[in-house]
Amino acid sequence: MTERTGIDTTVAPLVGALPPQCQRDLDGLRAFVRRAIGDGKPAAAVPVTEVKEVLLTGATGFVGRFVLRDLLCMEGDLVVHCLVRATDGEHGLHHLRAALEEAEIWEQAFAARIRVVAGDIGEPRLGLSQAAFDDLARRIDAVHHFAAEVSLSTSYSAIRKTNALSMHNVLGLCLHTRLKHLFHASTMGVFPQYFCDFANEFAGRSIEHQGQPDVAEMKRMFPLSLGGYSWSKLVAEQSVLFAHQAGLPVGVFRLPLTSRSTTGYTQPSDTSVRLYAAVADVKMMPGGFSFQRQNHTVDTLSRICTAIASNPERQFTLYHCCNANPVPHDIELADFGLYLREVPYDTFKRACQARGESSPLHGYWALFEKFAPYWFSPSKALTDLPVSVRALREDCPFSIEWPGILTMFRRTNDWIRAHRDQWPFELPQPRIDYDHLMTRAEHYAERFGAPFAETYPEWLRDGLARLVEALQAPEACLLQAKRAVVVSDLSASLRNNAKLTGERVRHPEIGRERIVRPVFIVGVNRTGTTFLHRLLARDPRFWTLRTYELAEPMVPGGDYARAWTDADIRRAQLRDVFVAAGFFESFVGAHHLDVDEPEEDLPLLRHTFRSWSNTNIYLVPGYGRWLSAAGSHPAYGYHRRAIQHFTWQRHMQQPGREAQWLLKAPVHLMELEALIGAYPDACFIQTHREPREFTGSWVSLIEQLRARSTEPTPRSVLGAEQLAHMSSMLERAVHFRETHPELEHRWMDVNYVDLTEDPFEVVRRIYQHFGWTLEQAALDAMEEWQFQQGEKRRTEKRHRYDLKDYGLTPEAVNSAFKRYRDFITTRGIRTSRA
Repeated sequence: MTERTGIDTTVAPLVGALPPQCQRDLDGLRAFVRRAIGDGKPAAAVPVTEVKEVLLTGATGFVGRFVLRDLLCMEGDLVVHCLVRATDGEHGLHHLRAALEEAEIWEQAFAARIRVVAGDIGEPRLGLSQAAFDDLARRIDAVHHFAAEVSLSTSYSAIRKTNALSMHNVLGLCLHTRLKHLFHASTMGVFPQYFCDFANEFAGRSIEHQGQPDVAEMKRMFPLSLGGYSWSKLVAEQSVLFAHQAGLPVGVFRLPLTSRSTTGYTQPSDTSVRLYAAVADVKMMPGGFSFQRQNHTVDTLSRICTAIASNPERQFTLYHCCNANPVPHDIELADFGLYLREVPYDTFKRACQARGESSPLHGYWALFEKFAPYWFSPSKALTDLPVSVRALREDCPFSIEWPGILTMFRRTNDWIRAHRDQWPFELPQPRIDYDHLMTRAEHYAERFGAPFAETYPEWLRDGLARLVEALQAPEACLLQAKRAVVVSDLSASLRNNAKLTGERVRHPEIGRERIVRPVFIVGVNRTGTTFLHRLLARDPRFWTLRTYELAEPMVPGGDYARAWTDADIRRAQLRDVFVAAGFFESFVGAHHLDVDEPEEDLPLLRHTFRSWSNTNIYLVPGYGRWLSAAGSHPAYGYHRRAIQHFTWQRHMQQPGREAQWLLKAPVHLMELEALIGAYPDACFIQTHREPREFTGSWVSLIEQLRARSTEPTPRSVLGAEQLAHMSSMLERAVHFRETHPELEHRWMDVNYVDLTEDPFEVVRRIYQHFGWTLEQAALDAMEEWQFQQGEKRRTEKRHRYDLKDYGLTPEAVNSAFKRYRDFITTRGIRTSRA
């Protein structure tokens, strides 16, 4: 919660006269409040810290079920009375349980603190007898009003009873006997500019702190015959604000579009979900369609609302419950293998209408006719929404973290596929197709100003074709549900190639950047390469590649003042990617992922589609055989050009500064001839460890990597495959070193035992070997980082593995690595503590 200074809690007045029917309803509600306050003279409300029992309306609704969960999960023994349309308490509890079970959030312990109130929000006294109503009024201390009929294409007259006139009953309860805290769910949809995605004439129109909608604009955009929902919610919230002026403690939560939870649980009746389903149904999309349109997670909203409601230091009344700064991604549906034809809106509409009642948008065309020019406008706002969320930021007692768009796209798809029997619409089927990928490549080249032939030379296209062919083969065992993940990885490489080439075309000086004596840390995975890489990176003599710039190589907008700082949006983008892919969970204890830390440069090789890392991520033996014969020489030429690009970027931020590149990837051991061809003056640090100690860990890591997209491989088969791969990798490295004795002075061997026992002595030996000066400031930074890592490691889950889990024995491992073990023995490299 942010510290407050100069607080202005005043709610702006509503300007303009409402439509006559709405005004009459609001006047009636105001008159009712005056009578209730004047005649009843209710006692003061209890402090929020003393709230013991509350009433929740709408508890079986999409939002309400999560509010119920969060209220019951708060500290203390809060009792929640739930107003439910039911014949009796048992019937009502059955409805509540079914709603929470559908969302997979029910806990049996909830039942003990739920009190079912069988009634109806639209009936006098909530459908209760006078005695029951009086008893409820005496018991409860607060009302969370989340009941509403949510229909964006309904007339006001059809929806007013539930959404507007029902406030007689809600306010009547809050003003009866003693005042109750009222937390009312309204909608951001009272603002035409928000409803219209800030597009066209609404571009740049803001929503101010504690602000009110423009009634004249509402009349223009929301005719009573179609936009009744927005008007009904405005009447309701204005009655609440009037009661607040009369002394009732209230909080109004203007909720945004929401149709899913952070687990991916999705409401199929939502308009945005229906639109996406219609796009998949007719396999075409209207021009201007974007799957990145705002859609907030319901459980995040629920947690915010319940936390603010229980905050004794709450200052404000109106809360714009939305993410004003969502993290954008430079991606489209086609980047997931969903190749849909873009057509004019009228063509899309005709195709949908030809489906008749089976179309997901059947019955919604009046709404789309009105708002399609905004929702599909190229000027619509997808990021940096001009909405003040000051009240939300200052009154919410925790730091709000909204799930990323990509995370929710993937989780939603996973949830829908896992609950196929509950989903009423056809599911799109991603395709891994070379021709379509090449069409995307043409699109990227044109978009980023990159000559196609230069961006995607024949050798690169050949690599992509070979990889796609291998992925399509039955032996790849790809999971149908994960094909979108595979296509998005391939598309990202094609897109980044175009970005790099386009920038090189605009700035030919990139090709003149010098790369002097780059240092490559090599060694089989699990031998300390990551630790050593990140330890040495504390020294400013080195440049390293951070994880997020490997995923997005261009500095957004060329803003080099923000590059490599907390304000660099690429950090949040990559975090979204990692969460979406489940990387943080998958790699716990096995490989520490941190978007701000240096990472392996193998993504640069993956962009060329000639990388051995593809044989680790996917089960593609045919591709591996081709790559072994074809080699990676052109891939390393690309690698050098990319490093020139990153060098130029750093010079743009700090002109005149020079540093030495410190790079790391075990896969370099497979192609040292190609690497030295691209970097003739390269230096190498090779880490060593007893093979039987790293083999099980490595195979376990590969198993987790492949689980993203591939059916499980029998563990004994995976163990044999990876043992052959790793032993081949080290044999190739040994062969290179034995046939190039003239380069041995550029190699530094580090054993894992020494590195773990005394890392700073190892650092000193490395610096001495290469003739570098180890400054005290750099050493201090390394020591501080190592201390912080030690603190993290004490709380981290440990990576557990065993050779026998993969059908391997120490004897088999020793035999497979015989040549490598002989090599390190002859050089006197210690690999054990004995």
